[in-house]
Amino acid sequence: MKNQTINLLQMSFILIGSTGLVNHVIIIPMVLDVSGRDSWITILLSSVSLLFLIPILYFIQKRMNGEQLFLWLKGKFGRFITYPLMAMILLYLFSSGVVLLKETLTFLSFYLPMTPRVLLGATFSIICFYNAKHGIQSIGLTAGILLPIVILLGFFVMTANFPHKDYAFLKPYIEHGTTPVIKGMIYPISGFVEVVFILFFHHHLNEKIKVTTLIWIGITFVILTLGPTIGAITEFGPFVAAKQRYPAFEEWRLVSIGRYIEHLDFLSVYQWFVGAFIRLSLLTFLVSDILQVTNKKVNSGVKLFFLGWVTLISILSINDTSFYLFLSRQFLPGTMVFILLILVLLAILSMFVNKENGGNINEA
Repeated sequence: MKNQTINLLQMSFILIGSTGLVNHVIIIPMVLDVSGRDSWITILLSSVSLLFLIPILYFIQKRMNGEQLFLWLKGKFGRFITYPLMAMILLYLFSSGVVLLKETLTFLSFYLPMTPRVLLGATFSIICFYNAKHGIQSIGLTAGILLPIVILLGFFVMTANFPHKDYAFLKPYIEHGTTPVIKGMIYPISGFVEVVFILFFHHHLNEKIKVTTLIWIGITFVILTLGPTIGAITEFGPFVAAKQRYPAFEEWRLVSIGRYIEHLDFLSVYQWFVGAFIRLSLLTFLVSDILQVTNKKVNSGVKLFFLGWVTLISILSINDTSFYLFLSRQFLPGTMVFILLILVLLAILSMFVNKENGGNINEA
């Protein structure tokens, strides 16, 4: 398959669309559940982690010098390090795909309660397969077209709900001490660390990554988490917001235009679909790209195999409460620790690589 390239703007749209959905769907409900009224403080404090993540990420990708991550690792440090790391990252991508599709099918069941989940899951997976099959350029182009509309809708729901907001709900600050604030930080950070996705496809960029680009992506991650959280607290109150399954999308139920136009929450389905479409397409593409599958038929087979298992597991009858508890107690804390360890490991390995000598290992 021809090596396709994208620019920094397309890369930003892909990351924002992919991680933005995770922040809305998974992270916000859990932060509200743990930190309550002070969830917005939790998110602000968690954003400090980006001050460490971004410089480390920039340092690693500079040392990689545009090489594919696992080819770089294999060439510099051998198979012993490369293959176990590759297997763990592939498992992470697979589990992320299952969680995404499972949450998407749960959300769709509110609007299509009688439609079989297997039909919804298979249809959505086929659409994502078609996008991923056409490469990173297709994902970048679709993200560039669809995501701006999502952003405009976000500003619309924020503005339309101003009459329903009561910022007095944000007080008193740190009502129950700092413990809930600190305990809740694990969830926003688990979303912010996904900036590491850049390392998985940076070799498809046709221009060098700039620190300012990473900073703007980080700021956008924070805004995408902070804005809907404050909106949920000020519109529903901290106690009601904490009980909602998807508070960021419940805000659409309050929107009305004039006296006669209401029930605009169907627009939230578009927002969700765009984020899920970008994310699942990206995960599917990354699996075959990490494996360096060059044959077109085998490449398509790998993507179908990945999406097939993602769909099969996501349609299993799992109690939503049990699934939510699994995400909050095992999955998110585990993936956060995993990605941070991967980032630290890559940073340490990068220190042994001499960038000036074409990426050779330093001779000491």
